[in-house]
Amino acid sequence: MCVVMRILILLRHAKAVPADDAPSDEARGLSSRGLLEADLAGAALAAAGLGVTRALVSPAVRTRQTWAKASLHLPGVEAKTVDALYMASPEVLFQQALAADSEAVLVIAHNPGLHELIRHLVDQSHDRSNAAQIARAHCPTSAWAAFSLTGVTLQAPGPRFLAAWRPRD
Repeated sequence: MCVVMRILILLRHAKAVPADDAPSDEARGLSSRGLLEADLAGAALAAAGLGVTRALVSPAVRTRQTWAKASLHLPGVEAKTVDALYMASPEVLFQQALAADSEAVLVIAHNPGLHELIRHLVDQSHDRSNAAQIARAHCPTSAWAAFSLTGVTLQAPGPRFLAAWRPRD
């Protein structure tokens, strides 16, 4: 039996080194600022009490390093590297999260797809709070947004914005 995901947390990878400092985009690791912010993002996730049960991580070095730092604050969370998350569309991100068969899924991936999914879910939620509108407007590195879901499609009514966090700009 498949468990319907109820909570979706979308985390953009932390700040990476410049493209010129790596042999490929996928090989870009985190900068020193990124390592610090990934740690802070993990602490904020733990403090939010969202009950993360599974993490899905893009295969890029920067997303895997983001998880490595954030996971220090989320002991016991099962993680899986998912090739399809690398530079994925909002639809692919959402479908991969649903396929995770878990109650509270953390997806660590990339813009623009990640931010497009956040914008879509905020719009669907009709949440006009300052926090929701900030998450909708801008998704810097290390930022995350969490939603409670009732449906299994992107068009399903009723997502609810739960929380968001981003590092100081």
